[in-house]
Amino acid sequence: MTHSPLRVAVPLGGTDRGRSGLGTWVQAVLPRLARRLRARGGELLAIGTPRDLDAYAAVLGEARPETLPAALDRAGASAGWHLAALGRLARRRGADAVLLPAANRRLSLGGPPTLAVVHDLAELHVRGKYHALRTPYVEHVVPRALRRAAAVVAVSGATRDDLVRHAGLAATAVRVVPNGVDVERFRPGRAPAALRAELRQALGFRGPFVYYPARLELPGKNHLRLLEAFARAARAGALPHHLVLTGSDWGAWARIDARARELGVRERLAWLGRVDAAWVPALVQEADAIAMPGLFEGFGLPALEGLACGTPVACSDTGALPEVVGELGVRFDPRSPEDMARALATALTHPVVRRRAAEEGPAWAARRSWCRTAARLDALLEEIAVAPGKAVAA
Repeated sequence: MTHSPLRVAVPLGGTDRGRSGLGTWVQAVLPRLARRLRARGGELLAIGTPRDLDAYAAVLGEARPETLPAALDRAGASAGWHLAALGRLARRRGADAVLLPAANRRLSLGGPPTLAVVHDLAELHVRGKYHALRTPYVEHVVPRALRRAAAVVAVSGATRDDLVRHAGLAATAVRVVPNGVDVERFRPGRAPAALRAELRQALGFRGPFVYYPARLELPGKNHLRLLEAFARAARAGALPHHLVLTGSDWGAWARIDARARELGVRERLAWLGRVDAAWVPALVQEADAIAMPGLFEGFGLPALEGLACGTPVACSDTGALPEVVGELGVRFDPRSPEDMARALATALTHPVVRRRAAEEGPAWAARRSWCRTAARLDALLEEIAVAPGKAVAA
């Protein structure tokens, strides 16, 4: 394929300003995509409020910023503006295509051809995951807007299947472009001694631990059942570990703290909040296992990062996690603390599981890279820009 100079507009609204898996996608993909566009004379136009642009300033060096009013920080105003005005702004700025990085949240109904990336439709699986007003938006507005996109991308087969079932899209009209892993940061080995010492000081203990990196959100991230499973395994003598949590509090910490006290495991629970990005690979490397108990994940990047480091993973058998870990993860029913406790014990003690994670996990993870993700998106953007009247099919 002959690559052409492209100007691609990317709105940052609805991407959590880097504080979630979707935000990680933006941080990983946009600088790689911007470099690819710049190398052939194109440009990436990053559109966001001052808070959005500040949050991603460290990764937008190759992009040109377009600042929106601060009033659009409000979710409802942001969603409405994207639908009504994003396309017109992109056209005025000379964009050949629009990349929607959070198309399950922010969509456009006009302007240049759009490539819509959908991470999940988890609210259709997890009752109470988000504000009640968001579900009608996902059920009615999102499908209609996606059907008008030039191309639709799902980050996993599970999300593609949801788009087919709930949005009425044909399976051939949805491309699966998986998330990637930064194998330079997430790899086997140990962090530098100084960083390990810093981590241990923050943790406040020296022993082994299980690590769950996820925002503190109930019920979706399923922390309460994880605590029940952790307590069961500890009582059975199979878990002489601490449980380490990281992530911002989305209103769940008080309930998590209270439940840990009720179960008698509060002294073995450590919550570090949202940690510096440099700490995350070290935590994954230091952990004896990664736990991923979410009720429904559109991808589940920490599971892939765990395997990249050779760390065993115990994860839910729902959503995209089975395809992310393949045969290397120990799966469980996320609604069953008993099954979760069994899986945790297996991931921590079974020699074959641990050996396969260490020996096969890094190679498995390396098949998915952020550079590959950016390259596939770049090719799709060029395709829809060249043939804007024709939706891209698989």
